Amino acid sequence: MTSASAKYGSAFTEGVAQADGHPIRYFRAGTGDTLVVIHSAVGIRFSPMLDRLAEQYDVILFALPGWGDEPDDGRDLTLTELADTVHQATQDLGLKSFHLLGSTLGGDVALNIALDHPERVASLVLDTPGTFREGADPSPGNITPEEALAKVRVHPEREPVFVPPHPDAQARMFALISRLEGANPDYSKQITERLPELSVRTLVVFGEKDGLIPPRNGRTFARLMPDCSFVLLHDAAHDVQGDRAEDLGALVADFLAHGPDFQLPPDATLVTP
Repeated sequence: MTSASAKYGSAFTEGVAQADGHPIRYFRAGTGDTLVVIHSAVGIRFSPMLDRLAEQYDVILFALPGWGDEPDDGRDLTLTELADTVHQATQDLGLKSFHLLGSTLGGDVALNIALDHPERVASLVLDTPGTFREGADPSPGNITPEEALAKVRVHPEREPVFVPPHPDAQARMFALISRLEGANPDYSKQITERLPELSVRTLVVFGEKDGLIPPRNGRTFARLMPDCSFVLLHDAAHDVQGDRAEDLGALVADFLAHGPDFQLPPDATLVTP
């Protein structure tokens, strides 16, 4: 989905930024401190979480070249290159400093931006990033849409309803993922070496029933990073934004608002380490 629906995202307006002469689409809503959002591998999707955050923040959702319905620019072949493209787009929009949120693939793009430009990132939220994949399915591209649904959603009936991608679109998505992995097979090792130097305040979120990436991999961030909170969301799988969109939005808003004083409320339906 690449435009606002009648139910979600109606406040967002579309714009185009430039990155090294290439157009990068974005959607923007809200006022306040800027929150840059980078979508997952399936492409742009509006949700109650984004609507919730746009009530408090200037939310900018960038469209990654080649992912979802976006045309492949033929140059963003690695996560580092994708991160550089988004970073250039933020510069084109005149952003000096911003909060940064990335989901799954977008989490790794966001992480690379924070590693390369920590002075510009006020805080970082990683939603089920695929940085560390110990115990993950080694061949996710072979699963059927029905199997994918079981791995990514506990509640497929909740809005936004998960629509399995068309087999051709799914094959294209996994081909792009394989291209990223093949371009840098030592990615996880390199990130492991760099994380201890990243002082940006970070929140890492996984669904406790994630069927694609074992959520224990999220603890690696908390172990390696000097200022990282790791949270497991109860009753959620890989698509946390679909299973518990409003709760995730409230969690992220609380994290951004309270800074170093962030802590989970005692009555939250959340699981922590």
